[in-house]
Amino acid sequence: MAGIGVVGAGIIGMAAARALQRDGHDVTLFDPAEPGSGASFGNAGHIALDHIRPLARPEVFRALPRLLADPLGPLCLKPAGLPGLLPWMLRFAVASRPSRVAAGTMALASLLASAQPAWAAEIAASGLAPLFRREGSLLLYERDLAAGVAETTILHAHGVQAEMLSPAEAARRVPGLAVEIAGGRWLPEASHSVDPHGVVLALAARLATDGGRIERKPVTGFDIAEGRVRALHAGGERRAFDHIVLAAGAGAGDLARRLGVTAPLTRERGYHAMLAPGALDLDISVTFAECGFVVTPMRAGIRLAGTVELGAGPAPDWRRAEILATHARRLFGRPDLVPQSRWYGDRPTLPDYLPMIGHAPWARNAVLALGHQHLGLTLAAVTGALVADLVAGRPASVPLEPFRADRFGAVRPFRSR
Repeated sequence: MAGIGVVGAGIIGMAAARALQRDGHDVTLFDPAEPGSGASFGNAGHIALDHIRPLARPEVFRALPRLLADPLGPLCLKPAGLPGLLPWMLRFAVASRPSRVAAGTMALASLLASAQPAWAAEIAASGLAPLFRREGSLLLYERDLAAGVAETTILHAHGVQAEMLSPAEAARRVPGLAVEIAGGRWLPEASHSVDPHGVVLALAARLATDGGRIERKPVTGFDIAEGRVRALHAGGERRAFDHIVLAAGAGAGDLARRLGVTAPLTRERGYHAMLAPGALDLDISVTFAECGFVVTPMRAGIRLAGTVELGAGPAPDWRRAEILATHARRLFGRPDLVPQSRWYGDRPTLPDYLPMIGHAPWARNAVLALGHQHLGLTLAAVTGALVADLVAGRPASVPLEPFRADRFGAVRPFRSR
């Protein structure tokens, strides 16, 4: 049994901790915040099996001026944050080349193909069945059905089950829809969580029940010698572990550098607004393609989630949450819909929109698992299984070369205070 320190108590870190614990390891998880209190708290709850195409694509890059000019659009770029964002945007442009998109799509498709089986295993192992619904999901197109047909062709080529629906059939599955639509895409194998934060809390409780520890301490650095992490620095203490896992979400960039890894993360801000339970008559997750947001029925109510805000400052722009409610009022013809609560959180996003899953180049007992952008919940269980494989030295179930930790470059690691 190895002693393993996991840095980060979001859904990725928690899933990795549980997978390692089931492998027989003694796991200690570090995070100064409550488990799941970051991006894992307020996501759309959607297990997005169809998100095989990286957002870094030529058509997205070309559409940026139009998207940014739309005040109700799904993408917002804050001018004050642009200077700091420029290096990330340049990498995004490079990743948008057709050859890179094709390779990235292949890589994400291989990872997503294992997402549902991995969650099925985790749900059974950790008693999470009450927190998930596997009833399919629907994506609606108001105008650009041709884009949906083209994307469905790509999904089929990568083995994703998807069915194009007529306008009438798509509308039939969404009671109360008040706008005309061009059609939809049905994903029969998709599922959603009725309480994404509850999933993290349940994993944390099971980790503790089975002997793991969660310490509310910040990790500030590492001791590295002879190609191994000898200790991590947590809350002013030096703690020795056989292996460490870095899964600290949007704030992981500095700690990655201390492991010798360049991880050009940006904080891609998203928002949600919660409607009262029963405010809409839905039992499946519905995505509106042109609006760029997801409507998900949950225990606490109906969650409207989505939007992308780049270059955001420390304070939220609550107009972005109100945009979600504005869309819902129009789409369902319900001017009476008023959110009961709102939330914002920062997704950890790398410019090629692929997660980073692999060993640190200068420390073979350190594994990085970060940068899951919009797919943190979707890919948490399979990422946890892959982290356990890397720690054990087992062959990975999917090719990990596209996700390697040094793909953006490596730097010499250093010890921090």
